[in-house]
Amino acid sequence: MAPQGYADIHGKAVVLACGGFEANPEMRVRYYGPGWESCRVRGTRYNTGDGLNAALAIDAQAFGGWSTCHAVQWDISAPPFGDRVVLDNFQKHSYPIGIVVNLKGERFVDEGADYRNHTYAKYGREVMKQPQRTAVQIFDAKTIDMVRDEYRIHQVTKAEANSIEELAQKLEISVEGLSKTVREFNAACKPGQYNPAILDGNTTTGITPPKSNWALPIDKPPYSGFVVTCGITFSFGGVRINEHCEVQNTSDRSIPGLYAAGEMVGGIFYENYLGGAGLMSGAVFGRIAGTSAGHRAKG
Repeated sequence: MAPQGYADIHGKAVVLACGGFEANPEMRVRYYGPGWESCRVRGTRYNTGDGLNAALAIDAQAFGGWSTCHAVQWDISAPPFGDRVVLDNFQKHSYPIGIVVNLKGERFVDEGADYRNHTYAKYGREVMKQPQRTAVQIFDAKTIDMVRDEYRIHQVTKAEANSIEELAQKLEISVEGLSKTVREFNAACKPGQYNPAILDGNTTTGITPPKSNWALPIDKPPYSGFVVTCGITFSFGGVRINEHCEVQNTSDRSIPGLYAAGEMVGGIFYENYLGGAGLMSGAVFGRIAGTSAGHRAKG
């Protein structure tokens, strides 16, 4: 928007690199389902899908994982959108060395399925499926000193207690449910060589879901619980491009002068995300789109 109001700017080439629709509650519900209007947005409030909708309106081809997104476990007291002071520290990513339960006190994911960077971007969506879109990460005295610095900020929602029952009461989750879960989890842990730096194979037996690595009994007080919800990072759905980053229409033809890069590009991520992959995608396709648009503008 210009100082005098709205204005039309004409050019030979346009690069769409204005992100996805993670900050648009209507689009989140449309593509992800009921309840998604209430998730927290980790970043800007302005990624509302305007670029995507403008492209689709001129017959750009929708492509990629429109029904899924990058979403993490995010402190339940975090504001609706990203905080420029706290930055990324509302995230809670040490769950592989603890357990994660819902308000019934029940585990619902394999916390040790893989390294954090292989699971963190999909476990926020698992929290969205739980009652009140809420979960609690629990650690005991053996592991609490190993959690990431984001657990030590002032703006954190946590409780500490000398018994599991007291912890459940403080967290307002099912005392009976959490006690049963921790008791069964501890019994399922087997002696092994614990090593949080590798996939150590320290697994549970006889419980569902299992914990495939880093399974240590939760048995040394004090116990700590951190309350999280879902924080969406970005949407996976976008538009189809070719090798020159030209946006393709629904007939698989290039839309003249229109290019896309970054989160606008569909087909990169489906269901899950590997930590850092978005940065590489933005760098690679941003360079290609910029180069292609520059050549067209000179022509």
